[in-house]
Amino acid sequence: MYKQGDIVWVPYPLADQPTKTKVRPAIIISGEVSNKLDNDMLIAQITSVIRSDKFSFPISNSDINTPLPKESEIRCNKIATIRKSLIIGKLASLKSTKQKELYRKICSVFD
Repeated sequence: MYKQGDIVWVPYPLADQPTKTKVRPAIIISGEVSNKLDNDMLIAQITSVIRSDKFSFPISNSDINTPLPKESEIRCNKIATIRKSLIIGKLASLKSTKQKELYRKICSVFD
């Protein structure tokens, strides 16, 4: 149903109140083989708070198939695991040409 590169709505825990959540966009970064193994997917947080730092990956509406309501960036150092059943719905998909750039940026988190 959902696949790598999909931008989805998920309930994200608040950093200072982990028992409370806020519905936010995130991008699925785990691949097809991993996604078929169990009921979990790896996601990276998307935010409209533009930081433009080392781990920011800006996305414009030309990078996705459906426009986002605000200018946004993927936080490559904010990776989480989520149950597929908790995904609320799909918002858009990142174009495949930009996905390769994103995964390179995510790998830089481990340098």
